[in-house]
This record gives sequence, structure tokens and C-alpha cells, in this order.
Amino acid sequence: MRKKTQQLCCLMCAALLFASCYTTRTYVGDIQPNDQITKVNHVTNNFFLWGLAEGGHSRISDKDYVKDEKNYVVEKQQTFVNGLLNVITWGIYCPMTTNYYVPVK
Repeated sequence: MRKKTQQLCCLMCAALLFASCYTTRTYVGDIQPNDQITKVNHVTNNFFLWGLAEGGHSRISDKDYVKDEKNYVVEKQQTFVNGLLNVITWGIYCPMTTNYYVPVK
């Protein structure tokens, strides 16, 4: 029994070490990657069963979070905490964070 516990601990540690913080950015409108931006909103997207099933806030409209802005940045990110929750729940709950940025005026 002790050997199985050690193997389980090693497996969990390896999963945490090999997990990375996945990030992607989408630029909407006339905004450029070098422009100064400020964070205006964020939302946690909920997915279940290794991302196969959608939960609350999985289908969101950008306009709800950036109001009437024509130029904005959408950043989807799996943070360390999101990855940790994924590992702890064995993939049953897989959160992802969406951040919204607008250019500094």
C-alpha cells in the first residue's frame, strides 16, 4: 500500500511540474501588440470532463465585458491555480480564465 501511495504522489508531482500556463491573445480592431493596454475585466470559464463538457461562463460575449470598445484584447489563460484544480479533480473540473484589456487613452 505504501508503494502505491508513493507512486501516486510522484505522478501528481510530475503532472504539476510538466503543466504549463497556456496563454493566447486575440487583438480585435486597430490595436497592436506593442500598444499600452489596461485590464478592464475578467471571467472564469468552467469546463468539465477534461474540457469536453461546458459549464457556466463557457460561451461568453466579449461585448458584455468591454462595453462599447472597438479596440480590445482578449487573453485566454490557464493559470497555475486552474491547472492545480484540474489535477486535484483528476480532470473533472477544468477552469480557464479570460481577461479583457483596452488601450490606454
